[in-house]
Amino acid sequence: MPEHDTGDRSGTVSRRAFALGAAGGLAATGAGALDLLAASPAAANTDPSVFTVDVKDYGAKGDGVTDDSDAIRAAVAAAIAGRASGVVRKDVFFPPGNYKVTKKDTLMWSPTSGSADQVFGLRFRGAGPRVTNIDFATSFTPNADPRENNLITAAVRLRYTSFEDMSFRSTNAANRFAYYWSVDQVDGASVYPTYGAGQNQYFVYRNVEWRGTWDRVIGIDGDSQANNNSEHHFVMCSTDTASRYTDAFLHCGITNPAGNSQQNQFLNYFVLSCNFALQAGDFFRFDRGGSINVFGGSWSMTSTEAARYFYMPTANGDATASRLNVNGVRFEPKKSANQKIIECAWGLGSVTFTSCSDIASVSGSDGAPYNFHLYTPASNRIPIVRYQDCTLAGYHQVGGVGTSLTNGKMIYEGCRTHHTTTAVGVTGGSAFLRYASAPARYAFRDSWATADISG
Repeated sequence: MPEHDTGDRSGTVSRRAFALGAAGGLAATGAGALDLLAASPAAANTDPSVFTVDVKDYGAKGDGVTDDSDAIRAAVAAAIAGRASGVVRKDVFFPPGNYKVTKKDTLMWSPTSGSADQVFGLRFRGAGPRVTNIDFATSFTPNADPRENNLITAAVRLRYTSFEDMSFRSTNAANRFAYYWSVDQVDGASVYPTYGAGQNQYFVYRNVEWRGTWDRVIGIDGDSQANNNSEHHFVMCSTDTASRYTDAFLHCGITNPAGNSQQNQFLNYFVLSCNFALQAGDFFRFDRGGSINVFGGSWSMTSTEAARYFYMPTANGDATASRLNVNGVRFEPKKSANQKIIECAWGLGSVTFTSCSDIASVSGSDGAPYNFHLYTPASNRIPIVRYQDCTLAGYHQVGGVGTSLTNGKMIYEGCRTHHTTTAVGVTGGSAFLRYASAPARYAFRDSWATADISG
């Protein structure tokens, strides 16, 4: 496009004039100068099609009626076909629209040539949540095989993958969004040897919304040789008020987690400024793996049905994996005996809540009877559990006899226990922190109304 003179340029030379002058001066030097000019940045190809695969160019309609499954899969295939050393050169773009998908593995499928068929840098991009909508409108029935019923099935396949500016919707409780399987090597005990060995690593979900009813959104899995199925970043993501899960929003460690301790290598989850509504079910479930970091956001339960935000049902065995750090989140449980902010059976590691609150919907005196934070000892041990500068409703529970604990501690610093000023007691009493009997391994310091006390 020609440049336009927009005003006084005294004392300056326009880029156009400079370029013309330079071209004129170079003309005398022959064809080599013309080759140099042709290779200049001004001649670079900036056609979007060089960098982007538009799903509508492959037949997707985005009208909410047409089944766009085959067209979208063709677009993804085109994007990954031009890989160089596994690196994808084009992203997959969904213009504004409502894309109906009825087939599994439409966005990604398991490898066709084992370990060599990995994909680096794949990017799915929309125009914004509720602007670009993918409706996973299937007729699937429940399936015990975690590789089935997924929009994405990535065995040993994806690294540095991102999803941006789009919504995914399901109304089928058998649907799953993504399943990631990772193993370090294949041996005689391998569960899926045909896939070879490889890793899923480094996923970014930015400004993505998941809506409605699912069995599971994200499954992270591997066998006894599991390794490096890690680094999931959720940035400004959300779920809607109808979100419910038969299994969990994210389930880490699915295949024999009690026996596959290598699943503890599924590490490093980062959640930044997300709004996660939950109607029913579990949100983050970690049978193995962990090192979870949450910063900011509003997380609201939208019914009185059974629901948990953090569920750790296994004792685990790795202190680096058994780590949860939550900062500045406003939780909103409802008056329900079946709701938990956290239910944790870790026998080591650490749990920290800093500057959080959970009193929004239970601030009245009738919120006092509810237990929203539950810790169950494993081999007479609990994690180091620390609440700092938090406003906390109802009561907290530690299962078992406190004096039998050998490791771990419940610590409250600068907190307000909203429904009681009695710090510690036993189940059935009116204290904030309750043990089955004989409280021990606790400390309250500098709190709003409870006295400094430890034991």
